[in-house]
Amino acid sequence: MLPFRQCRGVPALQSIRSYSTTSLINHKHLSASSPTPYSEAEAIQEDHRARFLASKADPSLRVPRPLLLSFEAQPTFTLGRRQEALPQHHVDRLQRPLRTRLANRSPELDDEFQPLVTKTNRGGLTTYHGPGQLVFWPVIDMHSPLYAKFGVASYAAHLESTTRRFLRDIFGIRTYTNPDEPGVWVKTDGAERKIAALGVHHRRYVTALGTAVNIDIPVTGGEDVNPWARFVPCGLEGKLVTSALQEGATGQFEMEKLARLWAERFEEGLVDPAKRVYDEA
Repeated sequence: MLPFRQCRGVPALQSIRSYSTTSLINHKHLSASSPTPYSEAEAIQEDHRARFLASKADPSLRVPRPLLLSFEAQPTFTLGRRQEALPQHHVDRLQRPLRTRLANRSPELDDEFQPLVTKTNRGGLTTYHGPGQLVFWPVIDMHSPLYAKFGVASYAAHLESTTRRFLRDIFGIRTYTNPDEPGVWVKTDGAERKIAALGVHHRRYVTALGTAVNIDIPVTGGEDVNPWARFVPCGLEGKLVTSALQEGATGQFEMEKLARLWAERFEEGLVDPAKRVYDEA
């Protein structure tokens, strides 16, 4: 892991607000006055997954409840597990100071960060997580007896369907998916625009990582304010990154409330397999 300067005012430990849409899944939203360090969210995720895996190895142990972790990350560029190490001049470019201003918040966020660059377990190439983006990491057993089983493809489709229904229902944004390019894209006559990234890791059918939905994250401007201008997201040349704000969403964004709305739709798909596939209606 490369050096990283935390933003001002970030506590050593984040507060955790826990919500339950039903008795099935435990939704925990990491909440504090500043964005969450990526490594802290990762530690919570891995601790819960370790308990799942331990219960599979030893049937006498209690099976943990499915967990959905949501958060906004401190600025972090993540690399795929099979991606070659970046040349140092690329790392230096990614880690230049980044000014982030989110005006559709109360209070407004306006701060300068030095991003982190770190390796992850997901596939794919470089992507970015930061303020203005909601990250959702479900830690579930895809073969749990609590709901109809998932396969690798059907679980990815469920994450995409959840995000598409969320964007349609809350912001009126119409989207599509492409089996060759995971994630969620906005319908357009111009350049394709990605509004949500997808990256999942499985171990003995227990999931980690998930999806990241762009709400009001900066997607325009120069490299001093727009992190996406510093690299080609997921190696997709000729395609753009967008956000709900960029696509016309208005008003104040309450990220905890939005996270709960996404969580409700995710759990609907656990209970009802028909919800795992997006319906245009």
